[in-house]
Amino acid sequence: MPNKELSSASKRIQHIRALNARTANLDLSRVKECKEAVWKSYEAASLPPQVAVIAKEENIEATGFKSIGLRHLIKLTEFNARNYYWGPYFSDAGRAIASGERRYLQNEIQEQLRPDTQTISRLNPDFSILTKHIESLIESDLRPDTLLAPIEIFVDFVKAFESQIDWTHGRPELLVLRDTKLKVFWSHKYAPLSSFIVFNSNAAIWHAIADQDTDRLITIALGQSEEHLDSVEYRVETLVRYEITNPQAFYIIDLSGETK
Repeated sequence: MPNKELSSASKRIQHIRALNARTANLDLSRVKECKEAVWKSYEAASLPPQVAVIAKEENIEATGFKSIGLRHLIKLTEFNARNYYWGPYFSDAGRAIASGERRYLQNEIQEQLRPDTQTISRLNPDFSILTKHIESLIESDLRPDTLLAPIEIFVDFVKAFESQIDWTHGRPELLVLRDTKLKVFWSHKYAPLSSFIVFNSNAAIWHAIADQDTDRLITIALGQSEEHLDSVEYRVETLVRYEITNPQAFYIIDLSGETK
């Protein structure tokens, strides 16, 4: 009987495992260090575990998932060279995946939900609009606990809410309204945002196809390239799908006017 053709998901897993197995010519301690640098930086920067319910998808053939990843080559001699230190380079790779996740999450919210008709001016921001809608969610028992905020208006925001921001627990800081505390996550240049997005973190699910060997939310593969034998290939990827389960628990308020 002819062999059954592998599915795209099976081919992906096969490629990853084969890449991870091609380490005979690599400094194995360095391979381990580089993979851990990716994982630790990703884990520290990843937003979804803090703002959504995490659900690991058991079906590796599941459709509708977004691939967020990086694939690059490094010269084998440089990877093994003792005068090279690759920690910061691979830490950047982990943060890049986390930034990609955040861009995807923000875009999904903005594509699935309409913003309020009112806006907050960049040049003369009136945050009473934001406060009003947060309080409306509170009164409707929708329990808002998360605020995604545009970094460009950070200074004005802190001045306006100075007495209501709790910095004592480190980052993210908390915005305190009545008995409600919202974690505030500021955008950055790799994940820009021009809106305030308020929601309950339990009102959405972050579906992820976990790595088949480590069960982590990202796959990290590193080994000698099959096509370019003089190079090390690394692949970092996550497969995800963001699902809003209760749209009523979200509110979007756009910024308006020219940037300062």
